[in-house]
Amino acid sequence: MNSSEQPSLSLQQLFENDFYKVPVYQRNYDWGESQIQQLVEDINDFSKADKAGLYYIGSLVVHQKTDYFEVLDGQQRCTTLTLLMCYLKYRLPALFEFYEKPNLGFESRPKSESTLKKLYEVASSAVAPQSKPTEALLGLINGISLKDFNPSIVNGFKIISRVIARSIELEGGGKDGEIESAENSLITFANYLLNNVKILRVNVPKNTDVTHYFEVMNNRGEQLEKHEIVKADLLSAVQKNEHDMAMIQKIWLACSDMSRYAQTRFSVAERKLIFENNCEGFKYNNFNDLRDAICANGNSSAKNSIESSTKNTSKERSKTFTLDASLKLGQTVKANDGNESKDDDDGREERFTSVIDFPNFLMQVLRLYVKNNSDEELPSLDDKILIKSFKKHIGNDSDKAKAFVFMLLKYRYLFDRFIVKREKTSGKSEDWSLKHYKFGKSGSSYVSTFSRSDDSEADNDSCLMLLSAFHVSYPTNSRKNWLSAALYWLDQRENGFSSEEYLLFLEELAKAFMVNRYLTAETQNYPHFIYKIKQESSGITVKSESEISASVDYAKDFLNYGKVRLFVFNYLDYLLWKDTGTVIKSTDGRANYKSGFRFSMNNSVEHFSPQTPMANEKLDPVTLHGFGNLCLLANSDNSSLSNDGPDQKARRLNLKRHSMAPLSLKLELMLAQANAWSASISEATETIEEHESEMLKILVNNLDCRIGK
Repeated sequence: MNSSEQPSLSLQQLFENDFYKVPVYQRNYDWGESQIQQLVEDINDFSKADKAGLYYIGSLVVHQKTDYFEVLDGQQRCTTLTLLMCYLKYRLPALFEFYEKPNLGFESRPKSESTLKKLYEVASSAVAPQSKPTEALLGLINGISLKDFNPSIVNGFKIISRVIARSIELEGGGKDGEIESAENSLITFANYLLNNVKILRVNVPKNTDVTHYFEVMNNRGEQLEKHEIVKADLLSAVQKNEHDMAMIQKIWLACSDMSRYAQTRFSVAERKLIFENNCEGFKYNNFNDLRDAICANGNSSAKNSIESSTKNTSKERSKTFTLDASLKLGQTVKANDGNESKDDDDGREERFTSVIDFPNFLMQVLRLYVKNNSDEELPSLDDKILIKSFKKHIGNDSDKAKAFVFMLLKYRYLFDRFIVKREKTSGKSEDWSLKHYKFGKSGSSYVSTFSRSDDSEADNDSCLMLLSAFHVSYPTNSRKNWLSAALYWLDQRENGFSSEEYLLFLEELAKAFMVNRYLTAETQNYPHFIYKIKQESSGITVKSESEISASVDYAKDFLNYGKVRLFVFNYLDYLLWKDTGTVIKSTDGRANYKSGFRFSMNNSVEHFSPQTPMANEKLDPVTLHGFGNLCLLANSDNSSLSNDGPDQKARRLNLKRHSMAPLSLKLELMLAQANAWSASISEATETIEEHESEMLKILVNNLDCRIGK
C-alpha cells in the first residue's frame, strides 16, 4: 500500500482517533437545509434498505502533518458529520461515550473552532428530557450569542436537530408501514451511522504542494456520471438495430437538458412529426411507431452521426457497442444536433430552471415504468441507486429499453407542459412559470398551459401556486413524491382533461398528504396513497361548532414544534392566498399583500415569540411550541432573528422587504399583530391562541371530516 492509499474508516473510527484541521484557504462552512437533509436521509434510507450493508459516504482527502491531518477535500461533509456527532452525543450519551471532544479544528478561524467546542459543551452537558428533547436543546442553543460564534455552524446544528426530528423520529425507521418508535428509530440510525457508514481517508504524499493540489481538486474535469452509464446500457441493449440506437440517442439528448423544453432539442420537422404541427400534442403510443416515422421522414441525423463517428474511430465496424463508444457517439450527435441552424429557431434559449435534475427525473420515470409494467416493489426516487435500479428493472432487454425510453420522452413532454418551473422574467429575476411550448409561423413561443378562457387562466394561476408550494416544501430531489403522483395522473388521462380537473387533482393530492402524512398517528408510506387520488369535488361541507372544535383539538397534537412539516405551512398559505374573503395587509403599507405573493424557499420553522427572549417573560411551553406561535422563515433570517421579540422581528423584516422574497402569508398575519404578541404574557397568549384557532379552522374545514377518523 502506498502513501496515498488508506483503508476505509467507520465513522466511529474517524471521530474516535486523530485530529483534523481545515486550512485557511478553504471556504467557510456553508451547507444549508437541502444538503444536510440529503446527507441524513440518504444514510437513513440505506440503513432501512439493508441494515447489515455498508454505505460509503465518499472520501476525505488529507495531508498528514506532525500531529494532525490537514483537510484538502471533504470539509463541508466532515463539519456536518461533526455537528451530527455532537447532537447524537446529547440524545444518546451512552452510545456516544467514546466521543469525548470534537476532533475538527480550523486554521486561523477562532470563531469557527470555538463554535464547535461550545456546541459540544452544551450538547454533552445537557440531559435530554423524555418529552420534546429537540426543543429543549434548541432552547439552549438559541441562548448562544451569535456575535461570538460562527452563525453558519450554529444554523447547521439547528438544521440537524430539525432533520433528525422530522425525518427519523417522526417518520419512523420501519418499512412498508411498520413504524418504529421515535427512540428506537434514532438508536437504529445511530448504530448504523457509527458502524456501517464508511469514509475513505486518502493521504496525499508528504511532499505534495497542497495549495496547488487544492486548486487542481477544484478545477478537475467532470467525472463519468451515473446517467451516462445508464444511457450506455440502454444503447447496448439495442445494439443490433442501428435505428433503435439512433432513436434512443436522439430522445436521450432531447430529454437530458432540463433547462429547455424537450421539443426544442429536435429539428423543426421532427417537432411537427412527434408533437403535431404546433407542438401542443403528443402523437405516438410506442417506440417502434415513433422510430419508423422519424426514419421514414428522412430525419435520421442521429443515425448518420453514429455511422460517421464509427467510421472515424475504426476502420472496420465493431459488432459490440461499448460504454466508451456510446459516450463518444453521444458527444458527436450533440455537436451535430447543435448545428442544425437551417430549421432551428430561438426555442433553444435558456430561460427556464427545472424543479428537478435529469438523474432524478430518470428515477421518476423508472418508478412509473415499474408501476405500469409489473407488480414488483417500486424503486425509491433516489438517484444514488440509479445504476442498480436500471440493471434490476431494465437490464439488457431491448424491448424494456425501448419502452422505457419512449416513456421518458412522453413523461418529459408532460413534465414540460404541466409542471411548474422557474422562468427568467427580466434581467436576472425569476418567477414561477406554468407554460407550454408552441411553434407557429413566427417561431417558438411559450404560453400559459391553461389559457383559453378566464376560468382556465385563473386555474392556471392556482395550479402554478399549488405546484410551487409542493416544490418548496420538498426541495430535495429524491423526496418529490408529489411529482411522481402528478406524472402518473397526467399519463392516465388519455382523453385529455380540463384545467379544473387538474387543479382538483392537485388539491386532492395536497389533502391526501395532510391526512396520510401529517395529521395521523399512523403515517402512510407515499406509494400507498399517492396513486389512488380520487378526483371528486367534496363541495362545501357545513360543520357544527362541536365538529370544528374537535377537529382543531385533534390537529393541534400533530402541528407543534418538532412535528409540523414545511408542507403544512405552505398548504395553509395556498388556502389563504386562494380565499378571496381573506385580505392580508402587509405591515409596510401595501393594501393587499396576496396579489404579489409567491412561494419561496422559506424552510426554517421559527418561533415568532422566541424560545429564549431577550427581555420579556417566557410563554408556557404549550403556547410557545404551538402552531399559533410558529412561522416559516428563510434559514438566513432564522439565524439573525431567532432571539428577537415579535415587534423586533416585524421592524427588521420590514426594513429588508425590498431585498427578500415574499414572506409567508401566515407570517404576515402574525406581523400585523406584533404589538399584541409583544405585550403582556396574558395578552400575547390570548393573541396566539386566537391566531392558532383561526388557522387550524381553515385547515380542518378544507379537509372536510377526514381527519381524526
